[in-house]
Amino acid sequence: MKGCEIINKIESLGGHLKEEELETLLEIIRRQIKFMLKYNILMTPKNYERWFLVFCHLVESKESMTDKEIFNLYGRLYEKNFNIGKEEKFFEINIRETSDKLEKIADSIEEKLLDILNVAYLHKENIQKHEEITKKSDDEKFSKILQELEFIKNQNESLTKKLENYHKEIQKLNMELKIAKHDATIDFLTGIVNRRSFDRTLGNLLKEVREKDYVFTLILLDIDNFKSVNDTYGHLAGDLVLKEISTVLRIFLRANTIIGRIGGEEFGIILPGVSLENGIKVAERIRSIIENREVKFEDRIIKFTASFGVTESKKEDTKESIYKRVDEALYIAKRNGKNRVAFL
Repeated sequence: MKGCEIINKIESLGGHLKEEELETLLEIIRRQIKFMLKYNILMTPKNYERWFLVFCHLVESKESMTDKEIFNLYGRLYEKNFNIGKEEKFFEINIRETSDKLEKIADSIEEKLLDILNVAYLHKENIQKHEEITKKSDDEKFSKILQELEFIKNQNESLTKKLENYHKEIQKLNMELKIAKHDATIDFLTGIVNRRSFDRTLGNLLKEVREKDYVFTLILLDIDNFKSVNDTYGHLAGDLVLKEISTVLRIFLRANTIIGRIGGEEFGIILPGVSLENGIKVAERIRSIIENREVKFEDRIIKFTASFGVTESKKEDTKESIYKRVDEALYIAKRNGKNRVAFL
């Protein structure tokens, strides 16, 4: 499967596309978004970029496929066990870079379209002025010029309408890309970052630990007896407890703290530049606040507590090793009675 020529052209031309190339780009986007909406495919940046490349191939090759064949193509390209052959090397793409690139492309195209539209509007005014002047003349030689002006005016109006439609579609695409990027990093229920985004930040900080002797504390928070909350009051009540926990973390932790929902009832907290000793104090403070919070569900008041595992980063740490250590600390807190802080 060949690479996506339209992306190559955009990269080489810096976003300056000819009209037919712009048509191709919009056709890819139209077909891709229609397909993703039809099958309720989540508009995350990763999904968007992968399906963009699939439909880029279909549009550029003018290959006709059934929906089932399109899914099979996607599966061959992106399944974990699928071995990428020589001709598929194009798809070994940094997803995050491509996402940013698509957004920049959309911004660039929108800017260029506005410039072209302004020229088209000015051109329309000039044509009208020349048309009015020509109509006032009785000279027969101007009749042909008048016909030419009429033709140019119609062409210009047709092009302007096309450009206006392109502009609307690019604006829509830009908005969808921004929403998709947001949705891909934020937990929809609690409004804090999700596991994927949290892990990426953790990996970046561990790199700084190795390279710059940086230090941070990682805290794992797990709501005690959360299953019984769901079983007793229902999942809507459980959702309220999760939201309340995230509210506590947002309000009572510093602005530079990274907080994320990394599991069902599990939250991660990264305290940049904070030692283990101070991290334990932070965890104990949050534990005490949660112990004294409550949520109202229908005519009931629900009380809840949480257990905490705390650990400090080490120079040799990987994501796996630091997660294992903080998990063990959390297990100690649970085993020793819950609603407490343990550290390793």
